[in-house]
Amino acid sequence: MKGFIILTSTLFLLTSSIALSSSVSVQKVSEHLHILSGKEYGTNIGLVSTKYGLVLIDPMPGNNQLSTLDETIRSIYDKPISFILNTHAHSDHTGGNAHFEKQGGKLIESSFNLDDLTHIKVKSHTTIDNIYYHKESNSIFVGDVFDTSWHPTFYAGGIKGFNEAIEAILNLGDDQSLVIPGHGAPANKPSLLEFRKNTFTWIHKIQELYQKGLGVEQIMIDAQVKDILEKFNINNKPPFLPQKAHKKFIEKTISVINEENNR
Repeated sequence: MKGFIILTSTLFLLTSSIALSSSVSVQKVSEHLHILSGKEYGTNIGLVSTKYGLVLIDPMPGNNQLSTLDETIRSIYDKPISFILNTHAHSDHTGGNAHFEKQGGKLIESSFNLDDLTHIKVKSHTTIDNIYYHKESNSIFVGDVFDTSWHPTFYAGGIKGFNEAIEAILNLGDDQSLVIPGHGAPANKPSLLEFRKNTFTWIHKIQELYQKGLGVEQIMIDAQVKDILEKFNINNKPPFLPQKAHKKFIEKTISVINEENNR
């Protein structure tokens, strides 16, 4: 997985003009699509120019960076936001909604399909995960169904919902589509497939150890569990997860396994 994402990110940077403000970065994908990101949350924010006006996806660079986001948007297109979309309802993706609504942007919470954007709903990270495909740039915003900076969080949809969400994403665009995660470097479909593979490997290993009677603390120190977890550490962060987050990931995975088994 690491090889796929690093390759994709390198090509992406070479073919894009990148501007940096003090707190908001900009990556140009095409004349009609830019990806913005703030340092506080690292949320990937979509800025899409359509014939209906500017569309903003997941406008949350950080609570103290909304004015900078405003300035950055105007430096690119110099016109107001017409529509606001969210990949899901968590505050690190929706926190800037009110700011842009006050400026006249319309928050769209129902089905949304323009000539330029296709919208589908899945259930994986949350009970309603919105996926947006921008045809002109062949780019797919997938929210936290996929994250290249963190471990998978498939808690609302469980194993079945996660797999169905990945399949839905794979059915959009083509083999060359850019896949934009909720956080982390943009990737591609081979990366997404590797992410799914590693997620299933993780689930199966946790299930195996749990069924053998191991407790969470014992599972945490298992060598194979550590190796699988490291597959999600694309940026080679030392350590990838704090102990508290590592423990929570295992506990949540066990909870999902138990729910699946009780159905």
